Amino acid sequence: MKSLRRAHLEADTYQPSLDDSRLVRWSVYALMAFPVIDYSLRRFVPVAGHAWDKVIFAILVISAFSRYIRGKRPPRFSWHVFALLFIIYGLFLVAAGLRTHPIQALEGYQFDVYYLLFTFPLPFLIGPKDVRPLLHFGVVVAVAIGAHAIYQYITKVPIPPHWADTHEHVRTRVFSVIKSPNELGAYMALNIPILAGLALSEKLKSRKVFYFAGVVICFAALLFTFTRGAWMALVLSTLILSIIVDRRLLLFVIAFAIVAFFVPAIHHRILDLTSPIYWHKTIKYGRFARWMTGIHKLSKDPLFGAGLGQYGGAVAAKYGHSVYSDDFYVKILGETGIVGLVLFITMHFALVRSLYQKVRSTVARRQRVLLAGGLTGILAILFHNLTENVFEYAPLVLSYFMYAMLFLILGTQVANSGIAGEKVNKSIVRDRRTDEETSLQNGP
Repeated sequence: MKSLRRAHLEADTYQPSLDDSRLVRWSVYALMAFPVIDYSLRRFVPVAGHAWDKVIFAILVISAFSRYIRGKRPPRFSWHVFALLFIIYGLFLVAAGLRTHPIQALEGYQFDVYYLLFTFPLPFLIGPKDVRPLLHFGVVVAVAIGAHAIYQYITKVPIPPHWADTHEHVRTRVFSVIKSPNELGAYMALNIPILAGLALSEKLKSRKVFYFAGVVICFAALLFTFTRGAWMALVLSTLILSIIVDRRLLLFVIAFAIVAFFVPAIHHRILDLTSPIYWHKTIKYGRFARWMTGIHKLSKDPLFGAGLGQYGGAVAAKYGHSVYSDDFYVKILGETGIVGLVLFITMHFALVRSLYQKVRSTVARRQRVLLAGGLTGILAILFHNLTENVFEYAPLVLSYFMYAMLFLILGTQVANSGIAGEKVNKSIVRDRRTDEETSLQNGP
């Protein structure tokens, strides 16, 4: 009886670790370097570039399943329930599209849920003590990409004409291995708050200096993308977190305002938003026009949309159904309808709420600052999706979910330690009572 109870207790208090498997460890670290590895393989070894992440996903799933059947049960995350609902709803849409557009439906479904699936095996494989080393490695990759972007700006890397309006005086727009200024801007907006959180929570002086330097490098790279959506997303997410978590974050917003005012190219880029010419183009040919197209697509079937792969994304553009919507939420609305959009927003709201609860419930200042930095980066990506199809790009959507899971695992550490300790104490008390009762029954 005691052995069964202890086995159950062990399952409840299981703490995974990357030290348990070298293969899993290398696989997870490879995902943290996804932008560099994916770019390199697709450029130099195309066959491997299309397959490597599938191989890693298979490794993670098999390893997680192996631990599951051995009774290992990591902490559960409530947002996964909403993620499953979105995944299942997508399967129904795939089934509905098999008769008319099977290839587009399957490809569209893959774009929407593939990297979301990575979040399910991760809790079985990554423990709280693995999080900081993974975060460190992730931001090292981001700083390297940021440094390369600065090099592109200094050398005036050539860009396609449509990346800048004819009336703008932009010498170049950096993109690095992400291959798009808008997506690089999103990647920097995700990593800058995480770097800041690491810098403020780090005890080791050399690493603290590196993290602060990384903030400067990535911030410069963000500015040189000249991506207004990423700028505004980072400012808005920082502003919200500064109001509800730590007002010192307002210093970042002030710093950005000062830089924007004194750097002519950035100043003009922001002022263009007030130009009648800009709004005329936006309404007639730009985002507003594309959003209206999405609403028109939706009008045929408001609840369930036009079908996966039919509007606003890479699959729709590939098959000539539609151009990019420049708003991922509108893309989801046009393809999956009101039901799909509600499920999608609910899923991400539940994720953000869980992260926010971790921030609010964490007493230790260093860990709280780090969690707040992670939440700021996550919010920046969600806000940027309002003006760009950020989740259409594999490096961005994978980085978003990887960081989100790392911060959830880190935030669960304190709570689980308390629960585990309480269970252990209760188990010890029960065992002692059983021993005493047995002793009394048997007599002296």
